[in-house]
Amino acid sequence: MTTQPLGLNELLAATPVPPGEEAYTSQIGIYCDDCSTTVLGDYIVHSGMTQNERYGVARRHLTDNAGWDCGAAGDLCPNCKGDEPGMCPACDTAAIERCTACNRCRCDRHDDCQPTT
Repeated sequence: MTTQPLGLNELLAATPVPPGEEAYTSQIGIYCDDCSTTVLGDYIVHSGMTQNERYGVARRHLTDNAGWDCGAAGDLCPNCKGDEPGMCPACDTAAIERCTACNRCRCDRHDDCQPTT
């Protein structure tokens, strides 16, 4: 388990606080879905955020600053993320998650897809 301390200015800049909401520091842990590596960090969140939004602050920080891939395939640390060929950078769809009928990623609609036989 690692801890990533952030400076106060970095914490405040990471999450804008809407008027009428109260900002507070929250320690949030994200773990890798493959190897269970856990990263704890202190983040500024606010009273109007849901639990998922608070986790989103930590995931966004890890994706932007620590080389994690927090997306459709789960939360993956730098050692486990799979920057595999064919991964869509727009929607984070891995090759194994593509539509089985047309092999397209989540960027496309699949209403008319017909399974191949």
